[in-house]
Amino acid sequence: MIVLKILLWIFLVILGLIVLVCAVPADVDFSYIDGKMKYRIKLWFFDLMDSSKEGFLDKRKRKKKLKAEKKRKEAVPDSVEEYSPPDEAERVQEDDELADMYDIADEDDVPPETADEPIADEPVKEKKKKDKKKKNKEAAEDELPDDWDDGEDEDGEEKKSIGQKLEKLGNIWLAAKNPASMIFKGFKFRNFYIDFIIANEDAYKCALSYGRYSTLIYCGLAQLSRLFTIRFKTVDIQPGFGLDKGRWDTSFSVRFRLGTAVIAGIWFIAVYLFRVIIPGKLKKRKEKRTAAVQK
Repeated sequence: MIVLKILLWIFLVILGLIVLVCAVPADVDFSYIDGKMKYRIKLWFFDLMDSSKEGFLDKRKRKKKLKAEKKRKEAVPDSVEEYSPPDEAERVQEDDELADMYDIADEDDVPPETADEPIADEPVKEKKKKDKKKKNKEAAEDELPDDWDDGEDEDGEEKKSIGQKLEKLGNIWLAAKNPASMIFKGFKFRNFYIDFIIANEDAYKCALSYGRYSTLIYCGLAQLSRLFTIRFKTVDIQPGFGLDKGRWDTSFSVRFRLGTAVIAGIWFIAVYLFRVIIPGKLKKRKEKRTAAVQK
């Protein structure tokens, strides 16, 4: 009984941690103001990474780097023994000993004369015969008529036609459409700030650039609003006639919860199971029963 209580408490603790991780939001703050980029990634109240390199992961990387440098310094010896060349007499003596050794080796290691022995070519002939049989077998298989194709692959499973594959992809898309939309809408952009000045010293070129960038930016924001949840703070795009330098200031914050992805995954599995897999199994079973009755 005590063991069951302990296992139950462990299960509840693990379940609580999973729920907590799924419920805790992850935030990303990004800004590009006056040519300076700043970012911060945090999980609830904990800073994971930021542009000032003071986040949890940044500090951990620095600690690992310091430990690696410390180990590398400890591996290098503090002092190296000085090399002293041998004396002239010792070097002459070593040269004489080496010369005597080579002379003895030349006299003793003379290989005896041996008669040439014929090399048996039977393994080579057997290999050629096997290769020839293999080629003949492959050629015979290639010459088989098309009637021999029974519509099965090497594993014995029925080959799927292009129509069946497209139907399967369509079913997957129908099952994943709403869950994917849920995941995209789970990314919540807040305080979306845009302040652009399209500058050019030539007024004609400045007007053309302003029209192109305005169309591109506004159409892109409209498409993003359909996919994600966006709350705009300021969107201001102006032409800068006669200016040689423009301005491209933007900032936003993004929030996402892991629980949204988990719920969407469960939703996709349930829809695919009850809309595709189970009806397909029932249909195949019905076809088999019909074929058995007709026989």
